[in-house]
Amino acid sequence: MTAKEYLQQYSHAIKRTHAISDHLAELRSVCEQLRTEDGKRVALDKAVAELVDAQEKTAAEITQLCRLETEIACTIDCLPEPYRTLLFERYINGKTWEQVAVDMHYSYRGVTKMHGRALQAVKECIEVPT
Repeated sequence: MTAKEYLQQYSHAIKRTHAISDHLAELRSVCEQLRTEDGKRVALDKAVAELVDAQEKTAAEITQLCRLETEIACTIDCLPEPYRTLLFERYINGKTWEQVAVDMHYSYRGVTKMHGRALQAVKECIEVPT
């Protein structure tokens, strides 16, 4: 896994969690609709079972997301400034490169060059010595 892929795990986990949460909201809506209709007991039982499964999956994803955020944030914290700020803003806060450049008072080109050096620093930090 490259340093960039390592850092991108967090944003991918956030997207997965949002998708599961959206599905959970849809299931809650279906359950609510079925609850108010007569003769829909079997469908309601099935929807409730799916809702419980989705809630458990959401809880597991959120737990994993918290672990991942902590791990990646700790890795980023080991780096010197300005790499730390650059990577935190991009990979944890999800800002665009343009936003990062403005916030850090650098040019776009400056942050993209710094990004390459920061990724190299992450790579060195996460590699296990042999």
